[in-house]
Amino acid sequence: MMKRPTGHCGCGSYEHTIPMPLDERVRDVDFCIAGLVAVLNAANRPTDASCCGHGRFPANILLRDGRRLIVCTKEQFREIFTWWTWKQM
Repeated sequence: MMKRPTGHCGCGSYEHTIPMPLDERVRDVDFCIAGLVAVLNAANRPTDASCCGHGRFPANILLRDGRRLIVCTKEQFREIFTWWTWKQM
């Protein structure tokens, strides 16, 4: 069993990834969002890419249909929402 990471790895690092079979290939998925990626794929919502954000950005998962899921804290949501509403003006 893989030991749960206690911190974030650097961008471009595969230090905290786990191998996951997706589309008949094994892909490295960031540990902290691997469960969500697995559930989405098991529910027939295939994913094309994902990133945990490495402690610098919100995590995101790109669905094959073009939608993007953003997984963030309440504080990150406020920052994103403030930026988005300002940009709409």
